[in-house]
Amino acid sequence: MKLGIRELLFFGLLAAMPIGSYFWIFKPANENWKLHREQYQQQTEKLQELTKALQKIEDLNTEVEKLAEAVSFFESKLPGRHEIHKVLEDVTRIADKQKLETRLFKTEKTKPFSLYNEQPIEMELYGSFESFYQFLLDLEQMQRITKVSKMEISKDENVPGAMTVKFVLSIFYDNKVS
Repeated sequence: MKLGIRELLFFGLLAAMPIGSYFWIFKPANENWKLHREQYQQQTEKLQELTKALQKIEDLNTEVEKLAEAVSFFESKLPGRHEIHKVLEDVTRIADKQKLETRLFKTEKTKPFSLYNEQPIEMELYGSFESFYQFLLDLEQMQRITKVSKMEISKDENVPGAMTVKFVLSIFYDNKVS
């Protein structure tokens, strides 16, 4: 067998076909396949994130419902401005019931908030520790929302077991209801 130009050309073309196929057909197809695979993975990840987000949204809806119930519960505990005197009467009655002497009862400037107002009242009570402790327990059992802050306790040196308590009692009320 003689290898001439014709045979060499034939073998050259025969060898060039797979090489040409690689560069013009297989390589672009592989790149296209790789691109589609990456897009598929990205879409799968986005779908998984969306599924998680939908689960969270369902959880959030139940949480929002629970929080709305809690808000309505606390709003029901806010007296209207016209009912604040009833709360003050209750506080005074509790102090009297515990045999505490009210030495100071002074309202401070109202602090407005978005849906409610806070009415701070500076109070000074005199009596035994047990009576004051019971006063705080009774205050906590009230149907209305109150807060005690800035408490100062001083012992009466002349009377054993007696003390003077200065504190600020905040009463919260609904600013929508007049």
